[in-house]
Amino acid sequence: MVAAFTHEGPARDLVHELKYRGALGYARVAAAAIADRIPHLPLVPVPRVVSRKLRYGVDPARELAAVISAITGAPVLRLLAAPLHAPRRAGGDHRRQTVRFRLVGAPPPQVILVDDVVTTGGTLLAAATSVGPDRVVMAVAANSARKPGV
Repeated sequence: MVAAFTHEGPARDLVHELKYRGALGYARVAAAAIADRIPHLPLVPVPRVVSRKLRYGVDPARELAAVISAITGAPVLRLLAAPLHAPRRAGGDHRRQTVRFRLVGAPPPQVILVDDVVTTGGTLLAAATSVGPDRVVMAVAANSARKPGV
């Protein structure tokens, strides 16, 4: 996994600003830190649950993928659809079931999954399972939590 920053301190605050206040400048900073470290493959953003996208007005992974695409020229594919609602996991009980994504197109042989933050890895694993784990070369995140045993 390629991550722009460790999910702590100022980077954690910036992720929060992106997710809940639409601070798109952070997506530009994170994308610039990631773009030259990933292969040139189609980018598949891990979509935000529809209810939270409507509530907060932003889909962080799509924003990040769009900026990476602008830098690298890699296409952004909308292969995954999120459900209308799912229990919140961020900052909550990570034992809750992860989101189930629906595949909405035929995936190419290899893709890069793009998400805003990785804490337990459950959401990326669910997305990779939907796309086909053998098709996912690398999961890219703006932040990656470093916790013992994760």
